Amino acid sequence: IQFKKLIMGTSKSFSALTKKMPNWPAFSSTVTRSCDGSQLSKEKGIEILSGYVTAIGGATKAGRGDSGVAGRSGIRTAIKLGGFFDAFIGSGGKVKEALKSIGFADFTDKSVADIINHLIEYSAGPSSTIDDKAAKEASRLLLEEIAGTANSIEELEAVLNHVFEKLTHEELIIKYFGYYILEHLSIWFYEKLVKDKGKNECTGLFRQIKDFIFESLRGVNKNRPLQNIKWGTEESDTLIKNIQQDVLTVFE
Repeated sequence: IQFKKLIMGTSKSFSALTKKMPNWPAFSSTVTRSCDGSQLSKEKGIEILSGYVTAIGGATKAGRGDSGVAGRSGIRTAIKLGGFFDAFIGSGGKVKEALKSIGFADFTDKSVADIINHLIEYSAGPSSTIDDKAAKEASRLLLEEIAGTANSIEELEAVLNHVFEKLTHEELIIKYFGYYILEHLSIWFYEKLVKDKGKNECTGLFRQIKDFIFESLRGVNKNRPLQNIKWGTEESDTLIKNIQQDVLTVFE
């Protein structure tokens, strides 16, 4: 909640951002009308998410990092997350070894929360723009979901190994981009909708938007293997851009 309050205090930068979105009035109106306490229909969900993709410049432009609204920070953060996941798998599922590879070497008195916070800072870095903040919050949501209820480094290691028994790199990065979209919508609309429509209606709408996003992403192309690539190279950059573009194309 504290982080969300922080990212909402950007009215001047946000006002400048909306000027880059030719569909902003109609898009904003669609989201506002949907915040009425009712069930979000599939048609309305499509209208909101397609409005989002149009607002950020389209799936190709934003997906490749060429939009001034969204996409660039998502790519940068996803590459860092992917690199950590790769280090974890490459270490044979040893979380301490993977963490050492990204600069987390002293585990004395460190909690799971300390590790997650380090991973967030490593992946997203400083947040100077709205896009940065969306990427950072999306990394937090993904990492906290992955960590689950782990209360120790040993439990975290077991949880991560279980995650990678069920999910591939690509599926986790796709999930990250789902959270990234959700966070843009939250930054743009949440605070205003709470004021105008009430917290219960707003919370209900965003819960349904989240469900709609992740249900829709079940069908995204998962055939862009991220294993056995060199992270931090042009190859990893291209593959992450491909995945983000695929995700956005689902809603275009």
